[in-house]
Amino acid sequence: MKRAGVDETCDLLDELACVWVGVADIDEATRLFTDILGLELQGKGELSKAVDIWDGSTVGDPRRWIYVQSSGERFGGICLFEDEARRYDGSLPRGWDSVELVVADVDAAASRLAGVPGATALVEPFTSDLSEMGSNIHRSGLWRMPWGTHLILTAGVTEPESRAFPKTQSGTGRVFEVHLRTDRFEQTRHLYADVLGMPMLIDVELTEGPIHQAWSLRKGHPVSMSFLKSGGFGTGDGAVELQGHPTSELQTLPSPDEQLVGGTAMVTFASKDVEAVYDAIKSDGGFATTPVNLIAEGPFAGRRSFRILGGESERLEIVEQPAV
Repeated sequence: MKRAGVDETCDLLDELACVWVGVADIDEATRLFTDILGLELQGKGELSKAVDIWDGSTVGDPRRWIYVQSSGERFGGICLFEDEARRYDGSLPRGWDSVELVVADVDAAASRLAGVPGATALVEPFTSDLSEMGSNIHRSGLWRMPWGTHLILTAGVTEPESRAFPKTQSGTGRVFEVHLRTDRFEQTRHLYADVLGMPMLIDVELTEGPIHQAWSLRKGHPVSMSFLKSGGFGTGDGAVELQGHPTSELQTLPSPDEQLVGGTAMVTFASKDVEAVYDAIKSDGGFATTPVNLIAEGPFAGRRSFRILGGESERLEIVEQPAV
């Protein structure tokens, strides 16, 4: 097991700025995050068909977007946009999946989610001890959402050794982690760990334990897991939990070239030096990118950015960090 020191920083990526979630009913999804979980509406608008969130193509009709975020936070928000729901076939969603929010009280949040149409509790709130992996004891709840991917709400019970676990003073805080599942683990980890230089707080091979409990995985199911952070000291300012699974355990695609639609669709990290990140990707040569352009629409309009197609064909956006 490898583990990053708490003094290691990510030089290229400052913070997890936003997670993009495609939903079939944007008004209902907004109510869930604002009225039930207590996030605040920070912005809304429309993405024209000339500024598609993927690559600037002119395919599709205009779609509404709504940006929600925890009160007082400057990052870790969620941008909901109109799309199809991710289809669910009973297996683990591949690509970007779970959006994990820090909360003050998991059980209180779970009671507010009870009865929400389409929000299916996969396990009742439970306590996990990941201390031996370099993490902590924390309490979490896990739901499959109407848009076809998952929502996790987590509160720390203890602190990890020598670093602080994310916490919030309000009912619901920021997104501090997003799950990425793949059967191309080494190629995908290469992007985040080697090219983007995200330190690994956890890097383990598992066949049983809390991860299996949370996802109802059979004992012996092999899971490779790397927890890669952005930001500065300690836990950093947002992370990717990369999971490697056998192909047979992940949702299937009708063809190798099909792109997943709906659900957790793209993750945006902020950087003080977009060109440095772009140069690192181009120097590696293993991942397709868009050019660096000025964003015309959406929650980051006016900032420069580019997008990367990762090892699992997941969309990753790098956006300019505004001057404070």
